[in-house]
Parts: sequence; C-alpha cells; structure tokens
Amino acid sequence: MSNYNRRDFAKLIVLGGIGYTIFSCAEDAKKGTTPEITKEAAPKMPELLPENIKLYQKADAEYQDLTVRFNKRIQQAPTYIAQCFNTQGVVDAVQFANFKDLKVVVKSGGHSFEGFSSTNDGLVVDVSSMKKMEWTPDHSLTVETGCILKELYNEMLPKRRILPSGSCATVGIAGLTLGGGYGFFSRKYGLTCDSLQAITLVDGKGKVHHESGTSAILKACKGGGNGNFGIVTKMKFRTYQAPSFFQAYRCKSYKLDTVRAKSLLKTWFRYTNKLPKTAFSAFVLNGKTLTILITNYASDNKGVMEMYNALKEVSDKATIGSKRPLARALKTFYGVQHSLYFKNACAGLYKDFAEIEGCIDDVISKVISSRGLIYQVNTLGGNINSETSEKRSVYPHRSYPYLSELQSYWDKPSQEASRLAAFQAVQDRFYKHGIRAHYRNYPDINFKDFETAYYGKYLPELKAIKQQLDPDNRIQHPQSISL
Repeated sequence: MSNYNRRDFAKLIVLGGIGYTIFSCAEDAKKGTTPEITKEAAPKMPELLPENIKLYQKADAEYQDLTVRFNKRIQQAPTYIAQCFNTQGVVDAVQFANFKDLKVVVKSGGHSFEGFSSTNDGLVVDVSSMKKMEWTPDHSLTVETGCILKELYNEMLPKRRILPSGSCATVGIAGLTLGGGYGFFSRKYGLTCDSLQAITLVDGKGKVHHESGTSAILKACKGGGNGNFGIVTKMKFRTYQAPSFFQAYRCKSYKLDTVRAKSLLKTWFRYTNKLPKTAFSAFVLNGKTLTILITNYASDNKGVMEMYNALKEVSDKATIGSKRPLARALKTFYGVQHSLYFKNACAGLYKDFAEIEGCIDDVISKVISSRGLIYQVNTLGGNINSETSEKRSVYPHRSYPYLSELQSYWDKPSQEASRLAAFQAVQDRFYKHGIRAHYRNYPDINFKDFETAYYGKYLPELKAIKQQLDPDNRIQHPQSISL
C-alpha cells in the first residue's frame, strides 16, 4: 500500500466500488432477480418551533431589519430569512431549504465585502442572534457564532484574555475565523483560526457534526469554511494572557506625488523586517495623504523605534502615543459601526517590495489621482508562518509576510461607477503584474480563478470536504467552492 499516493488510493476505492456494483448486477442477472434500488427519502417539512427558529418573508415587518448589511452598495432580497436561536434552529433551516429546494447562504456579522451573506433567490440562515459564551477552567472560550468582535472583547478583556483577532467592532467572529483571521496580535499568536480548538457544524443535509482535534472538517474550517459546506454554530477558542498596555506610533505625509510615496513605501518595507513579533504596522495611502501606523504591546521596542525614527526623518509629522490600557486602546481602532457605500478587496499578498516594484508606480499614481481610493499594506509574518499551524489548517498563504487591500468609499449611488472603475484599474494592474494570491476574507467578485487565489494547494482537499458535507451544493454563494 505504501507505493500508492492519496489520489491512487482514491481511484482504487472508486474503481473497486464500480467493479463490485457490476459484479453484483451480473450475479443477480444469473439468478434471474432484479437488484434492489434504494431511493433517498424525499425531504420533509421540519417543525419550526419559535424557540429555535423564526422564518420571515418579504411582507413581514421584521424582514426589512434583517436584510440590513454593512455594505450599502449591495442590496439583496432573499426569498426567506431564517432567524436561528440555536443549533437546532439551524438544522431546521437547512431542512426547510432542502424541502423547498432553496440555496442557502449564511449571515453572522453581515460584513461580507461582496454580499455573500445574502442572496436574491434563496434562504439566508441568520445566526446573528446566537451570542452565548462559556469559559472553561483552562481559559478556553466557547462562543456561538452570532458574536461580533466588540462583544467578544467586552467578555475577554475584563478577564485579561485575548484572541489574535481583528479590530473592526462589528465584524462577526465566525466569518473572520473561517477565512483565517488576523489582527494586532497575530504575529505573536498566529491567525485567529489557529486558536480554534473545536466546532459544531450543520452540513448541507441538516446533520450536526461536533469536530475537534485532528478532524479533517475542523481543519477545513480553518481558512476554508466561509459559506462553503456547512454552517458553524459554536466555536471553542484557546485564549491568551492580555498585555498590560498597547502603544501606537504614527507617521504622516501630505500632498504626495508618486515618486515620494513610492520611496516611503520602499522604506516601510525595509524596516518592517526588523519589527518584533509583538509589533504590527500598516502603510495606508489615502489619495495624496499617507499614514503609517506602528503598534506594539511589549517592552521590546528596539525594532519599533528604529523604524519610527527612520520614517520620522522622511515624514511630515510623527507622533508617539502613550501606553494605554488595552481595552481603551482597541476602541480607537473599532472603525465605523454603521452601514456605508464601499468596495474593499484584497490587492494581493507579497513576500517583499520587489514583487510589486514593477507595477507600483502605476498603482500609486492611480490612488493619488482617484477620489476615495485607499491602498493599504499590512504586516503578517512572525508566528503566522508556523509549520505546526500549516498542518492543522487550509490557509495557504502563510509564507507571505505582507497583505495588501484596496478600499474605496463614497456617499451616494451616483458616485459608484467612477469609484469602481478606478478600483478595477488598480486590480487589473496588479493582475497583469502577476499578483495572484488573495485573502479569502477580502474577496473581489472580479477575481479570475478565485478558488486557487483563495485556497491554493488546499483546493482539492476542500472540494472533497464539500462533496462529503454538501453533495447537493445546498450551501452556496457566487464564490463558494464548487463540486
């Protein structure tokens, strides 16, 4: 058996099954009998108990409140919305979708950049009301998947515990984790999904799975579980001792041209290599204005000060914030908490400045000349690039120490066309330059070969999980994993 690889072994199983079927039919023919054909039972209408689930249609008053999403650019009207209050409610919702032959999308925080948490012609399974949290003596925290980050921090920080999660207050912990998840603490503690220890998941047939340890399903949910093959209702996380303080450093430059902005970006790349794992940095070019953020939560400040001093020399303004208590400091980064018009997406993962040097002049020039366009590069690296974590997840981009994103914002629908045109021009320039790796939590509906861009070498593994858990492709959105 050791001479066969996994694909060969799968072929043997398939061919063996076919051979057995043919052989059995031949034997039945010899005996003059007809082989029995087993039909799958037709889906039944589940009993929808109000303590588990409430079902809404367009005529219902509650329906309008439940259709609100963070991105006002995307307005959708699902046929049904299932507001679920527990795992059984999610089971009932999926069984209802099977009974009605509806596709299913999942909504927790409702922050999907491309509206993948809603639909125009199916069922939204809304778990946003499921917010229970429970601690264990070892400081692990089990949360229901309707929890958003500010609720999670309100629970963890008084107990002096943290997760390596994001900073946007209203982002759902489920979507963040299932696509990978990163934030200020990830260079030391890894991606959010690396802290995930166990899940409860409802598959495309309505069957409940409790997964932990070396489970293939749990592994697939660490970077590949966003609306692809199941609905996660509970997550158990390992948590970490919270730092005693958090400090931010900022360098700002104004009225930039392409040459100076490029020089500042090159300097930023050079010094981020020297940052300790407790530090994070972001290069944020907003039109002609640049903000460079550096954060740290440890006394080891050598690499931070070296970077800050070098950038201070070439920036127009530089400030060092005070050492603040973590709970108060994080609220500075909670961001906008109401709906707005925007288009955000990944602009590629990079290994160094050299990977984008050949196209960055065009990108910066477009950002500087386009109203509302922002180009941002964030530091990854550190313990995100862990061999142990790699084996236990399907996040394929750990070797990339930089993640970039493109953002555009506007006030009214009439501005949308010009903003999207400028946005796409930048994305096209990166694509022509060969930038292909993208972060699943920052999707773009226009990405070519999006499955490979998001999942890389793990795509076959994820397709196998999809076939196992959702063979009828019940759970789907425009960029879900296909069968």
